[in-house]
Amino acid sequence: MKKIILVESEPLQVSIYRRLFEKTDFDVELAGGRNEMLEELRDIRMGVSEKPDLVILDFMLADGQGIDVLRAIKKHALTKDIPVFAVTDYSNPHTDAEIHRNGIVPERYMIKAHHTPGQILSAVNEYLNVMPGREAAIS
Repeated sequence: MKKIILVESEPLQVSIYRRLFEKTDFDVELAGGRNEMLEELRDIRMGVSEKPDLVILDFMLADGQGIDVLRAIKKHALTKDIPVFAVTDYSNPHTDAEIHRNGIVPERYMIKAHHTPGQILSAVNEYLNVMPGREAAIS
């Protein structure tokens, strides 16, 4: 079973994505914000937690900016290979420039208004090469 960490602080979004990904037999772990995910990364680096197969990261978190999490993942030798899908409400030119300037580009950058949760699930399935037939029904 593939492990995904969902970094999202909006309860409705958490509910939608968790239900959708668990139907597809992903092991979904929630990090409810920036600080919780930074603690999880510390545990991964110390060998206390296992690396996820993918992180779905919202850039707008209740307790800080998701870009801090992206930087912490991509700039550390033990976590830089963890794929990150940035799934956020809107594109911010300042954030986009910072991502590229610092070389912390996520594997996918998806705007929620342009992608349904089902399309995001399909992108994750494709990226992780999930076997056909395991995808959740998308309507």
